[in-house]
Order: sequence, then C-alpha cells, then structure tokens
Amino acid sequence: MLSIFHKIKNKILSKKENKRQHKYHVVFDNKIMTVDLTNDPNESATPPPPPPPSPIITQRLFNIEVDETIIKKDYELQDLLLTMRTYQYDVKNVILENKIEEAIHNIPAASDIMKIKLRLLYIIVANNIYRNLFEEKKHYSSTQTKHYIGVFRYNDYIIRIDDSPYSFINESDVVHASSTKLHNNNIIRPFLIYTNIRRNSKNEICDCLTKTCDCNYKDDDHDDYNAAALTTDHAGINVRTISYNKLRRNTISFSIQHYVKDTVSMYNWIKDHIGNSAYNRFSSIQHPFFIHLFRECALLLREIHNSSIVHGDIKPDNILIREHADFNINHHEKCKNFTVYLIDFGLSGIHNVGVGTGGTIPYCHPEFKNIVDTNRSSKYNWKTMNKKHDVWSLGISFITMYIYRDFYNYYHKYPDYFFTRHGYVSPLIIDVITHDKLNRLFSRLLSEDCISSDELCDLLQEMTASS
Repeated sequence: MLSIFHKIKNKILSKKENKRQHKYHVVFDNKIMTVDLTNDPNESATPPPPPPPSPIITQRLFNIEVDETIIKKDYELQDLLLTMRTYQYDVKNVILENKIEEAIHNIPAASDIMKIKLRLLYIIVANNIYRNLFEEKKHYSSTQTKHYIGVFRYNDYIIRIDDSPYSFINESDVVHASSTKLHNNNIIRPFLIYTNIRRNSKNEICDCLTKTCDCNYKDDDHDDYNAAALTTDHAGINVRTISYNKLRRNTISFSIQHYVKDTVSMYNWIKDHIGNSAYNRFSSIQHPFFIHLFRECALLLREIHNSSIVHGDIKPDNILIREHADFNINHHEKCKNFTVYLIDFGLSGIHNVGVGTGGTIPYCHPEFKNIVDTNRSSKYNWKTMNKKHDVWSLGISFITMYIYRDFYNYYHKYPDYFFTRHGYVSPLIIDVITHDKLNRLFSRLLSEDCISSDELCDLLQEMTASS
C-alpha cells in the first residue's frame, strides 16, 4: 500500500519538475520572445554590467587633492585641519617657503599624508597656536619672544621649539653626519629641523641681548611668490607670508622627531624599580641586569662614536627604557628583557670639531670645569668635544646607580668625599666596589684619560660572558 502512494508522489513531483523546466513563448507586438525559466547551473548567463564607480570626493590641501575617505579615517589629520578652520587658515593652495618645503620633501619614506601633516605643524608652530594642542614636556622662559617655547609631544611626535638656534645646529650636524652611516632605530634623531639664524658682519651667530640689532638673516627666501602660493584665508591673511614673518620676527627654530612609545627615562625607571624599593635598596644589585643595561647603553655610544658623533649630554634622562612583557628584574635571564634608546642630540657635535659643555651637571666631564652646581646667573664653560666625554658621563651615571641605587641631579646630593677638587671620582669611592672586574673597569673609565666606547663594550661583554 505504501509503495503505491510512493509511486503517485514521485509522478506528481516529476510533473512539477518538468513544468519548471519548460520554455515559455511570450507574444509581444506580434513577435515571439522565448523565455527560459530553467535553473540549470551548467548553462551560462551573461551577468549584468557593474554599476558605474562612485565619484571620488577630494579635499585640496597644499595643492594636493586628498581623498575625503582618507581624511575621515585619519583622526590626527582631522585634528590639525580643525585647528586650521578654528583660526581661519585656508591651506588649499598654499606653498610654504622653499627651505621648509625642501626639508619636508627630503624626509625618507614620508607619505604624502605625513608631508601634509608636517606642513600643518609648521603653520601651527609659526603662529604660536599649539598651547592647547601639544602636551608640554618641558617649558622654557624667554625674554626675547612671546612664543611658547620648550619640548612638547603631539601624538607620535616630539617637537622642540626654541628661540636659540644653537641646539638645532648641533642636531643638523648629527643628522648630516649619520644620514648614511647610522641605521640603528634605537638612536632617536630628528627627521625635520628648521633653523632661524641671524649673523653679524663677522658671520658670527647673533648673541645680542636686545630685541633689535644689526644682525640679519643670510638665508632669506627671496623667490617670487606666484598667485597659487598667495592664496589667502577667510580673514584675508596670507598663510605663507605671515608664518614666515612670525618665525623670523621671533627667531623661532624647531625640530620634530618620533616619540618612542611605552618607554620611561632611565632616571625614573631606576627610581621606580630600585631606588624606591626597600628590598632592592638594601640588597646587592642584580649583577646580570646591571651589566646588561650598562652594555646596551655603551653599544649605543659606540655606534654614534663610529660616525664621529659626540652626544654631548649623556645622562639618565636621555636614555629611555622599554620593558618587554616578560621582564623580571630579579630573574637571572628575564632581567635582560628590555630595550634602551638614546635621545636628545641638542648638545651634540662632531668629534674634535664641535663645541659643547660636556653635558649637564653633575654628568659633565671634569675637563670642562663645570663641576659645581649652577644657578640662573651661572653660565657653563664651553670647549671642544671629544668622544671620551660621553664615556665618562656614562661612567658617572652607572657608578652612582651601582653604589646608591639612585641618580642625582646636583653635586651637593653626593657625599663631600665623592669627588676630588678637580671633579674626578675619588679613589676611596671606587674602592667601595668589591666586585674585582667592575672595580678595575670604573678605575679606568673614570680616570683622566678614560677608555673608549669600543673598549668599554669589550670589557662589559667579557663580564656578560662570565656571569
């Protein structure tokens, strides 16, 4: 009985299937058109043509058409453009002065969007409209300008702004000397430097204390401004001209370098991990950690010294540390899981050519005679820079850390017997170090002659291998 019903069901289904596969003929205006309603996947069907592409909506910035979708995805660019709109600066067709345009153009591997951002930052710095935009790291007072000068962070950039060109000249020398030789990403140098330098009739950099003097600029931008470059903003202000004139009038120079994320200065890092810990403060310092940190810093020195660059301001504040996820200061191997970075080349120069102060007290090499605490009226002594000055500064940093589990920013923080009257470390202090190899290393490192960064790296490598 079930088989009969099954046959009837199959006949009905087969009729429906045949009905679906029929080709119907439709009569339209005395013409017959065949419509095939089969769903055979083997039969090819011409796909409908694709819809026409949507028109790209662009925004013109510095004579470049930028896709609006790119702008909408880039919050940093939106932030900078909002500042332009707030101050009514129209930058659609602006071409900046030749010097900054050439500097931006020569930045290696910089995208068009990055170059646009740097042009916007130039306008923002020139017009002193960054107080609420940048995060202040250091602030300097000045009687020469109303510009807000100091060291600032803006997202992934560190921006240094000052009314004195000296440190920016030093940075330029470093960038030029290391452009083809130095490829270590742990040595953080500026990628954009803008200097304003006035000189007197003897071609000396202006040091006049008065607001007006006979010194003048030797690099004035005298090119003819074409109509495209002179596009004005809503207030009728020429963006290029007013930015250029404000930088000139206030003698503002600036540099921009990348911000190193997730780092802390060695000064603060040691205070947090050792100096403020009662356990670590009264226990022996972790030897593998100390030697590894010392060597990593020495390797950075050796690299810049191989390019004939003297850093000129080696101190715990200018060394950054980034911990790795598995770092453990009390573990024999995991205590080495960190990365160090060298920053701030504002006092740098070329070996036996540049002139500097030997660094910041109390890390100055004694040859400079900057061996007492200064006050606002004090001036540093300057002399020709040498690679050994960097090595000595690193040595005084690490012997202070080893003995006191801390760093000091003033001479008066040290015991009276720590330094000799000539500024060198007393032999009595070095004798406190009972570790034989470290005792010999510091004896040679902090002597008047001082060993080279190459020799320092080799000695620390020997200690690393034996620990």
